Amino acid sequence: AMCSRAFDLVEDVVYTGYDVFETMPQSFQDDAMNGKGMPTQAEAKARLMPLTNWRNGFSFNFIVGDTRDTLHGRHVKADFAFIDGDHRVEAIRGDYEALKDSPVIVFDDYYCQDANGITVDLTKFGANVVVDEIRAAGGNVEILPVADPCKHGGVIKLAVVRR
Repeated sequence: AMCSRAFDLVEDVVYTGYDVFETMPQSFQDDAMNGKGMPTQAEAKARLMPLTNWRNGFSFNFIVGDTRDTLHGRHVKADFAFIDGDHRVEAIRGDYEALKDSPVIVFDDYYCQDANGITVDLTKFGANVVVDEIRAAGGNVEILPVADPCKHGGVIKLAVVRR
């Protein structure tokens, strides 16, 4: 959906996805608090292939592996970055540091309390610590109102950082 929307703004869209896909054991997914199951590279490709048939200006590629190995310590500037995956604070911080020069960065997994006042341990999981640091440094941060329930407790919102 985000790639389709990008065509309203530009003629060519290149999607680069960083993901462990099925290369990591379930224990990694559990430690990273990934609650939606283990995606496969074939499933991701199947979702993106229709866009290559729909628009000539669309292409995609995958960087397979843990972003601590494939992204952290690098500087990648994208027109739009979406950070989701490993929900541990340090992984999110490393992803952000690599992408921080991008003009628009959206963080998934900004946790808020649910109706019962429950959420995850924000010192260990979620984008909250990183997003709050960006805000405290004067960053332009917007927390979108749509909230999805999280099986680990609380609800998840998107946090948008604009440069």
